[in-house]
Amino acid sequence: MLLGCGPASPPQASAPPLQPADPPFEPADAKPAEPLLDPQLNPLYGPDEVLGSLPRGRQDPFAPPPRAVAEAAADEPASDGAADVQLMGVSAAGGLVRAFVRFNGQSGPVAPGDVGGPGTPWLPEGLAVAAIDVQRGQLMLERDGRPLPLIQL
Repeated sequence: MLLGCGPASPPQASAPPLQPADPPFEPADAKPAEPLLDPQLNPLYGPDEVLGSLPRGRQDPFAPPPRAVAEAAADEPASDGAADVQLMGVSAAGGLVRAFVRFNGQSGPVAPGDVGGPGTPWLPEGLAVAAIDVQRGQLMLERDGRPLPLIQL
């Protein structure tokens, strides 16, 4: 048997009566507010204007900048086929220095001492790699022991 004290019916919650909310105050002659403009402020650029003003990147990160190619072609006379060689990039990894070159539609890596010919078709026949300067992005070629003009990235 269970005994307890208290009323026989459950307690009722009491809350204050709800009152209707006051409508917002609007004067009878109210007009829509016009934005205040400060003549000292400049409007911000839109996203399309900002992105449109940024330079576009190069598709090939090893490709020489177009201006450098044009300047090199204007400054250096063509001699011994070296002017036809394009320097695409240089690298130094694990103590090996390489240059990436293109010649006659073929491209590949070269190292100091490599000589152009059937085994290295991306160098003109008889051209030898004298040195590669990775820091400056330069390739030094020679023909018959005579240095040729530098090829710059």
